[in-house]
Amino acid sequence: MSYSFFGTCFNDHKHLFDCLKSILSQTILPKEIILVNSGEANIEQNIINMINKERIKLIYIHRNLPRVKALNVALDKSSADFSFRFDTRSRFSKDYAENALNILGDDNLKISVVGGVPSAVSISRKFESKICAEIMNSSYLYFFPKHRNFNYCGYASSIYLGCFVTNTLKKIKFNEKEALLSEDSLIINDFLGRGFKAYISPRIKLEYVCRSSFLNILKLFNTYGFCRTNTILVSNKLFISKRHFFVFLALIIIFLTLVQLSILSIIYFPVLMIVFNFCCEVYFYRKRNNLFVPIYGTLCQFSWIIGFLWGLISSFKGNNTKSNFIS
Repeated sequence: MSYSFFGTCFNDHKHLFDCLKSILSQTILPKEIILVNSGEANIEQNIINMINKERIKLIYIHRNLPRVKALNVALDKSSADFSFRFDTRSRFSKDYAENALNILGDDNLKISVVGGVPSAVSISRKFESKICAEIMNSSYLYFFPKHRNFNYCGYASSIYLGCFVTNTLKKIKFNEKEALLSEDSLIINDFLGRGFKAYISPRIKLEYVCRSSFLNILKLFNTYGFCRTNTILVSNKLFISKRHFFVFLALIIIFLTLVQLSILSIIYFPVLMIVFNFCCEVYFYRKRNNLFVPIYGTLCQFSWIIGFLWGLISSFKGNNTKSNFIS
């Protein structure tokens, strides 16, 4: 079974080279590495110098494209049986590809895409950087999705990056209707909609180099919210999973209850959110118990809400941003 690693980059090349090192350390090396570079610098020779001794084919495309379009351009070039997506900030364990191929080859599971839950790692030992990583690793801030549970093993409605059967992915492709999307969730939704299954295994281990600035984490959550709006509009599904429905229902009940008491009672909504986050931090992360995380995390949640609402407003204005590279 042959496989390709395919992905995109922008002006974040300093992260890309460490990602490539983890790809080149795989126990089973890829047939080819396919990269669409939408950034300014031409880094083709740098990559050739890295992979030349491994006899891996490099397919390098230097074009200024939105990420979703760039992913499909890269995918079209894949000639392997399986295609594994990478991101500049992703780091793969040495047996990542080996385990993914074994699971994809398991006829009993009958799956077309697999993945693992990424562990966010800090880029430095600075306080702010470590807090940002802990925020990204705190599944309660996202209301406990399966694809953020490190111990989860089973079928899922969203997978980070993903390892795909190439022919199936080429038929479905990443959705280009809008450039700013939660493309990970949407591609899995499209797979499920066509009767295919997606699977998460804790054996497929990878890391994600977290942004080290709290301001950038706020921007990231804001973009997540904006992306969610566009994903809903493109997929025509308000709830991609049951979790989305139950979280939405819980928030509406809380909101209506507060309004019934008094319009001014709405100001207690953030208080309830931070109390919930504190309780989850203490209960689920007893060895960590970093009380800065629920405080900053609550701000991130409201940044997500603002992004989601702005996405709704923008959809009526018809001027969605045509990029989803986040600095």
